[in-house]
Amino acid sequence: MQISDTGRSHTPDFHAVLAREDWQNQTITHLNRLPAHPVFASWRDELAARDNLPSSRRRQLDGEWQFSYARSPFAVDAQWLTQDLPDCRGTPVPSNWQMEGYDAPIYTNVRYPIDTTPPRVPEDNPTGCYSLHFTVEDTWRENGQTQIIFDGVNSAFHLWCNGVWVGYSQDSRLPAAFDLSPFLRPGDNRLCVMVMRWSAGSWLEDQDMWRMSGIFRSVWLLNKPQQRLCDVQLTPALDALYRDGTLQVQATIEATEAALVGLSVRVSLWRGEEQIAAGRQPLGTPTVDKRGHYAERVDFSLAVATPAHWSADTPNCYRAVVTLWRGDELLEAEAWDIGFRRIEIADGLLRLNGKPLLIRGVNRHEHHHLRGQVVTEADMVQDILLMKQNNFNAVRCSHYPNAPRWYELCNRYGLYVVDEANIETHGMVPMNRLSDDPAWLPAFSARVTRMVQSNRNHPCIIIWSLGNESGGGGNHEALYHWLKRNDPSRPVQYEGGGADTTATDIICPMYARVERDQPIPAVPKWGIKKWISLPGEQRPLILCEYAHAMGNSLGNFADYWQAFREYPRLQGGFIWDWADQAIRKTFADGSVGWGLWRRLW
Repeated sequence: MQISDTGRSHTPDFHAVLAREDWQNQTITHLNRLPAHPVFASWRDELAARDNLPSSRRRQLDGEWQFSYARSPFAVDAQWLTQDLPDCRGTPVPSNWQMEGYDAPIYTNVRYPIDTTPPRVPEDNPTGCYSLHFTVEDTWRENGQTQIIFDGVNSAFHLWCNGVWVGYSQDSRLPAAFDLSPFLRPGDNRLCVMVMRWSAGSWLEDQDMWRMSGIFRSVWLLNKPQQRLCDVQLTPALDALYRDGTLQVQATIEATEAALVGLSVRVSLWRGEEQIAAGRQPLGTPTVDKRGHYAERVDFSLAVATPAHWSADTPNCYRAVVTLWRGDELLEAEAWDIGFRRIEIADGLLRLNGKPLLIRGVNRHEHHHLRGQVVTEADMVQDILLMKQNNFNAVRCSHYPNAPRWYELCNRYGLYVVDEANIETHGMVPMNRLSDDPAWLPAFSARVTRMVQSNRNHPCIIIWSLGNESGGGGNHEALYHWLKRNDPSRPVQYEGGGADTTATDIICPMYARVERDQPIPAVPKWGIKKWISLPGEQRPLILCEYAHAMGNSLGNFADYWQAFREYPRLQGGFIWDWADQAIRKTFADGSVGWGLWRRLW
């Protein structure tokens, strides 16, 4: 359902939106959400983009919003769209409302915290109503497209602007962007966000963690020009000798057909203030079939002689600046840090720049003992520095894509990242009930494809993961093949499906023993030494979880590392996990405790 200035009379009213119960339908992953894309800033100047200076076209909306809590979406008063309700009070964004005195956080591992039949969720569905008044510059309203971007909202939300419904999104862990342009007015504007704690997407988010809700990552406004870059894919590569490099550039422009005429894309590659390479190409790809070519795309490459390699030990980053031009007029500039490295599986080994890797990894949840799932940049830097100081070289985003800033920091500081789709159905019986159900393929697909479209420009990401503990099924198989076709530059891993799954390039079991088999009939788990020696097995083995370290645990560590060093195809693993998911609680007597309260507190 698309909305425009001329179509506002057809905009559903508040009660009609609720009556659809979009959050109960797993096939409705979004309404009016823009396609996923890398982080944009739409600089007006190429050097400002190179130096990553603040952009006048990008503004953060974090701060105090008004908040009202309801027991379900149907308990919300429609007047909220135009005025704050009597029980509204200020609340920080980002935040989890359970950490602000509303509702209760729930900790559970396998068991789902809701007791209904998927895709349905309970009618008693805690709902947070956020509102914010804001203004935009006249130039934003009069020119181009103004987007609002939510970096993370748990678990689903409807959005209104000035009382008019804008759209809907689910998937708690990926950015959701909407076009606000048709709804903005001069002066004061009112934004309303209705967040449902449970949605059909919750059935795919059964991770071992605290279940919390709300707008828990940053919110942004972004103004893009009338003719704009709407997607950019940057693929640095090294030749077979790992000496010289190329930067493959694929850019897509959004504009009317007439406005495409005369546009061109320029790419410049910088190391500090030194320009290493540059190229410019008019719009239009070579003819792809008898019906022609893509008029709105550009696809070309830059040759880069002997670039410095990127690795966790030497995280050499270059700054790629992509600019859109109309003749000699710069329309906008976008920029990202990139790194030249070649990740591949050759001769049964995971290799970076031709050399076998030994993964000294850890699983990391986004968690803070006071803020819940709100993690600041300072928190991220602290984690990265502690990892580097303690000889970790890799981190698995368990079990969902992280905040966008995390990847930028890993690029710069040097950590290998396994980026994992926000899919886990651990509590299903059988576990693969949803992963083998075609009715759930759209939901699975959105979570994998949007992760890749958002994060593929980051050199730190060396492996894509299809999710965690969801069994093996046709949905994962389909998405494995989609990934291999759309990003052949990275391996794909998935631990589900047991020893015989073909939806992974890496054997990545969890808690497999060094010597002893765990002969579960449906999904056998061999000792890791035996596993790599099975007839016909040529893949490397990297434990996606091992050395369980929550609380006062962890053991047998030396035996694993003796095996890793003795057998080349045993290439390390990821400890579970980085930090205990503790929450500080003040008790009735005034004492303070730290702990993990399972189920409800």
